[in-house]
Amino acid sequence: MAIFVIALGAVVILAASTRGAGMAAIVYALPVMVGGAAIYALGAILTNLIAIREASDRQAAALTELVAQRRTATLST
Repeated sequence: MAIFVIALGAVVILAASTRGAGMAAIVYALPVMVGGAAIYALGAILTNLIAIREASDRQAAALTELVAQRRTATLST
């Protein structure tokens, strides 16, 4: 994300320094950069959600195994 901020700053500085064509280019560059950042953020969110889901599945399996062991121990006594 830091690279995005640096690139955005560079685009703004370059556009402001050239004043002519640079300002026209910034009209197209900013939405593309913001869209790219949004896609990157959504990808990171999805990756975290997948990791959370996998962790909860592992926890559920471990809990199921513990309950099964406890039932086996209770039935054998």
